[in-house]
Amino acid sequence: MVVDPRQLEKFALEADIRALLGLDRDEDEYGAQVGEVASLSRWYRGFGLLGVGALTHLQQSGPPAREAQCYLLLLLGSTLFVDKSKDRVSAVVNLFVKRPDMLGEYAWGAGALAYLYRQLGIASRAEAKGVSGCLTLLQCWIYDHFPTLRPSRLEPRELERGQAGAFRWRGTAPRSSKRRDAQMLAYYRQAIDSLTPQSVSWTPYGRSPHLTVRRTLYQGLLRFAEIAEYYDPTRCLRQLGYVQGVPYPPERPLVVRRPASTLGYSLSYQSVYDSYWNNLGAHSVHLDLFSTPIRRRPWEFAENYMSWYIRHSHPHILSDSRPVDDISDADTVSTIIF
Repeated sequence: MVVDPRQLEKFALEADIRALLGLDRDEDEYGAQVGEVASLSRWYRGFGLLGVGALTHLQQSGPPAREAQCYLLLLLGSTLFVDKSKDRVSAVVNLFVKRPDMLGEYAWGAGALAYLYRQLGIASRAEAKGVSGCLTLLQCWIYDHFPTLRPSRLEPRELERGQAGAFRWRGTAPRSSKRRDAQMLAYYRQAIDSLTPQSVSWTPYGRSPHLTVRRTLYQGLLRFAEIAEYYDPTRCLRQLGYVQGVPYPPERPLVVRRPASTLGYSLSYQSVYDSYWNNLGAHSVHLDLFSTPIRRRPWEFAENYMSWYIRHSHPHILSDSRPVDDISDADTVSTIIF
């Protein structure tokens, strides 16, 4: 008999969640034990979601090991792996916190980036009405690279020893309203279309961040659970202090489905290449083979790059912006590749 490994993973996860919640009675009595979640089968469907209220209850009443596991679920589900279910946490996160001794073995940054890449892809669909993932990471990345897109009252602060980079941008968020949100949307669309190479901070982390963090040069797939997304530093060479050239085509996914709806979005590769991540020396970009160090302007690019960029991207957001054919100076085009 052939057993589907995905079914085994689901059965294992269900057993883990039952143990976490202390379920020792019939499923019908499940709701009475944890309050907010009505049914294990309904909760679990498709890896399911766990109500934050139930987790908080368990954190306060369970044994220490279960309290720690609930806390980690809450922490990761509300920071790195955020979805749009409001007060719920993806059960798949439990796969990574059930063994506290393994927490230091996971590449949490790579997992968060893979998850964010997938959420940005889903948010690009025509029917998308929001975006999830670690938006604090995305927001800080924008503030670091685009000074003109920062709120006028927000200035970077000095970091104290050991503080995360996001603390540089602590500030008070403006009060939201429909009218204000519409005005801000129009403002930011125009601001993005008005970007010039001179208004971009190309190397906010230093001219050679890869010398400090070698993993920056990794080229391959980033993975979080069943999500795998391609990471390629040759598409952002100027952030590493090198002249940007036309990058090689990315690896083609085995299955791609990107409908207008967010529900049918699907992307998978033939292999998740865990061995690539574990063999950094063999799966890193050798910068000197791809490009040369920047010597004049921080936005330098190869001669054929701009024609490739305009052909493969959307230089403007607003329809009343100048047509691509009218662009006479390549330096006036926003030449960012994220």
